[in-house]
Amino acid sequence: MNPTPEWLEQLVKLPDIDINLKTFGGHKQKVLSGWRAPQETHFAFEIMLIIAGRQRTIFEASQFDFVANDVILIPPGRAHENTCVSGEGLEYFCMHFDLDEPEVQQQLLMHCPLLLKKANPAYQVISQILQHLIAFLANDHFGIKEKIAIEILLLELMSALLDYVEDEKLQLSHTDSTSLVLAKSIAESIQQNFRMYTQDPSEENEELLSMSYTAHSLNISNSTMLTAFKKVYSCSPKKYLDQLRFNQAKFYLHQPKLAICEIAEIVGYRNAAHFTRQFRKWANMSPKDYRGAQLEAAK
Repeated sequence: MNPTPEWLEQLVKLPDIDINLKTFGGHKQKVLSGWRAPQETHFAFEIMLIIAGRQRTIFEASQFDFVANDVILIPPGRAHENTCVSGEGLEYFCMHFDLDEPEVQQQLLMHCPLLLKKANPAYQVISQILQHLIAFLANDHFGIKEKIAIEILLLELMSALLDYVEDEKLQLSHTDSTSLVLAKSIAESIQQNFRMYTQDPSEENEELLSMSYTAHSLNISNSTMLTAFKKVYSCSPKKYLDQLRFNQAKFYLHQPKLAICEIAEIVGYRNAAHFTRQFRKWANMSPKDYRGAQLEAAK
């Protein structure tokens, strides 16, 4: 490769971009009262738009009811089951997306609740993009032009979700809710500790992955941390850390030169077999199978 000329080094350049954004399973469906989708987990985010009727979702042992125009964002690796509880039936749109940018995934996890808030300015944009995607289901053929148009909508959806995140950050900076501020501080601390660990995954740094270490660093008790965090995020701090581990593991599995045992160690598992069992719980497939599926899709 030729060396970069000095004059070129001094120019302001656009960033190199190598982002993999995948989507699958996009569909619209009408179901009758009593319909039930059994408990499942996915390796990707799942976004749903309720078109008509009422859906009941069991998520992390909590029950939520969603109605028309609600937009639901279910994180990867989180068990959930859906049921139609309206007499007139249920109509919904659903699709999954996977983005190999851990930082973006962390932002979505931290600032996007299960039910997106309609008061957030980005909600309308997100809803409209989903309606545009629904319109494509009327097609009986998907050529390259249609696929490019759908990919553009996906990129717009990612941008709108990040706009949603930015508004949530802004609202947080102006809030006086003690529990909300504390929960965000806990999430940030867990993220920072995990990031530090992945940079040096040594036995000496294993305490960074301990919830007791996080609580102590914030000068709060473990029970206070659990209560405040679960109130805002509907999951435990440990579950949130597991989500970060899962996202980071998926990112590294896209890099063929990294052995699975190396990835296991980087995300905090000394035993590769333990990591494989845990990954299978998150993704319903082994790390080896996940890597193979991603490499096959990239061909």
